[in-house]
Amino acid sequence: MASIRSHSSSSSSTHLATRSHSIKLTLSHSILGSSSSKRVSKEEIRLRFAASFRMDPSLKLKASAGEKVLAKSIVIKEENEGKSGNSSDPFNGMKQRFICFKQDKFLKNLEHFEVLAKSQTPKFVVIACADSRVCPSIILGFEPGEAFILRNVANLVPPFEKGTSETNAALEFAVNALEVENILVIGHSCCGGIRALMSMDDKADSRL
Repeated sequence: MASIRSHSSSSSSTHLATRSHSIKLTLSHSILGSSSSKRVSKEEIRLRFAASFRMDPSLKLKASAGEKVLAKSIVIKEENEGKSGNSSDPFNGMKQRFICFKQDKFLKNLEHFEVLAKSQTPKFVVIACADSRVCPSIILGFEPGEAFILRNVANLVPPFEKGTSETNAALEFAVNALEVENILVIGHSCCGGIRALMSMDDKADSRL
């Protein structure tokens, strides 16, 4: 009887071990896929994790909140670094303006910039001079996403018959892809490019 019990106990242990092994195999099969797949790449694991992340909306909310906190912490860190930086460095002022932009505009209008990150629907195409004194966004008060802006010397648009150019390519993209309906060309006084163009010899070879 003792031997039977011992055998029965041994059989139970063997059964439990076999069942445990079976459960491990089942879990491995469900996680890794079919038994024919010997290895699972990091990319597959990352994709499956991303899929589970998309299925749980609470994770998105936590991640969104985390992004705001992270952005604010970066701003504070950059502020401290800017204060201790060299004031004579021309890039230091640019850095401070960038920090102000993140504080005063980006973080306060985060949802708007998230929408812009996905697509753009500008109302205007603006062709302006590359002159540093003429900034369309400041002169006309454009906000991000309102105007598709092209800038070149003397705000010129080369004839299509003269061949392809960056300006023509940008115009084609704006009109055909973005479906912008309004095109605005901004000129300005004392333009060096126009002055050079008007002083050229009429017989000179020019692609303009």
